[in-house]
Amino acid sequence: MTKDLPKSLDKRIVEKLVSDSEVPVERLASEYGVSPGTIRNRIAQLSESKIIIGYKARARLNRLGMSEVIVGLDIEPEHYMKAMDSIKALDFVKELYRASGDHAAIAIVAADSDEVERMMNDIMSIAGVRKVYPSFIQEIIK
Repeated sequence: MTKDLPKSLDKRIVEKLVSDSEVPVERLASEYGVSPGTIRNRIAQLSESKIIIGYKARARLNRLGMSEVIVGLDIEPEHYMKAMDSIKALDFVKELYRASGDHAAIAIVAADSDEVERMMNDIMSIAGVRKVYPSFIQEIIK
């Protein structure tokens, strides 16, 4: 049996933060056998280089009368960049991803449930957007 090559410290830090963004620096330092200052410096460099792009809370929005919607987007190639800029500028779009596969892009929308239809219409009104495919999150499993 071959032993797996050890992962770099940065990769281990990012993996841990993705699964638990509130993990104490001291616990990471102890687990990885380095000083807390080393962990803080690595996190600062990962943030500065845009590898770590932020921290956010996950919430069960439906318990607050809100909807979280994953929206697949079909965008005309010749309008792609301008459409993405317009979608990115919408306040209700919380995340936006360039994608390959069934959709050219994917947006995450969070809003009061009675506002979602208007928001889908706002996205559809952007030049180059051919179709939106909203999928409403019913329950967060993990």
